[in-house]
Amino acid sequence: MRRLEIYVKRYGPEFGPKLYHALQSQAAHAGVSARLRRKLDVLEGRASAVPRGRVAAEKEFLPLFPETAEDAANPEDHGLVVACG
Repeated sequence: MRRLEIYVKRYGPEFGPKLYHALQSQAAHAGVSARLRRKLDVLEGRASAVPRGRVAAEKEFLPLFPETAEDAANPEDHGLVVACG
């Protein structure tokens, strides 16, 4: 609601809420249109189904605990203890 208050301060109590809601509706419509356009492109085979952000993240992926041949050969040398019970 903070943004609505800013619009009310700037444009007054009559036009502030109207402008705010109009811009919110326009932004929501643009977002829906973009999503639908991407879905249609995938269905028609014009674009891949993998979002661009995920492709970049997968390229930069590094393992959290990289294992080397030495680590795999001597697991008891590590300081971690697993409790089973």
